[in-house]
Amino acid sequence: MPKRRLQYPGEICRPEERIIARIEIPLFTPAYVPAVDYKAVQELEKLIRPMEPAQPPRAGLVAAELTPILVQEIKNSQYKNISFSTATARTDAALGLRDMGIVADSITILAIGGGFTYKLNKPSNDSTTAVVGLSETEFEIEEIYITNAAAAGTATIRVNWNPFLIRLKP
Repeated sequence: MPKRRLQYPGEICRPEERIIARIEIPLFTPAYVPAVDYKAVQELEKLIRPMEPAQPPRAGLVAAELTPILVQEIKNSQYKNISFSTATARTDAALGLRDMGIVADSITILAIGGGFTYKLNKPSNDSTTAVVGLSETEFEIEEIYITNAAAAGTATIRVNWNPFLIRLKP
C-alpha cells in the first residue's frame, strides 16, 4: 500500500507515494518597496572588491591522522584538616582559606562540635547545616563562612586541593 503524504510546490513525488493534497504557498509580496538611489548603489559597488574564487587544495597534501590521547585527570594532592572551637559564637566568620592560599576542590565535614552552618564562597549564599560525612565537590571553594551558636565542642572540616592546577581570574 503506498504511503499517503502532502506534496510541497515543486516537489517530485516518488512512485510508492500517493499524494492526498497539494500545498499551495502564496508568494511574499511586501506592502511597501522603498525607493532606491541607484547613484549611491553604483558608488557602493565601486568600493566593494569582487570576491576571488576559493583556491583548490594543493596537490600532495595528505591529512595527518590524529591518534587518540589518553588524558588522566589530575587528582587532588593536598588536604588540610581545619579545626575550630564552637564555644565562641560566630556569624559568617571566614575560615581563612584565602589567607592560606587555598582554592579547594572539595570539602568534607569530619566533626561538628556543638553544631554549625556554613556558606561557600560568599556570605550572601544560602547556608548549609553541617552533618558529619557531608561533602561538597561541585564547586571551586575560595572561602567557607561559618555561623554557630556558642556550644562546647570542636568542629573539623577537611579541604582538598591541587596546587598544580592554574585558576585564572576574569
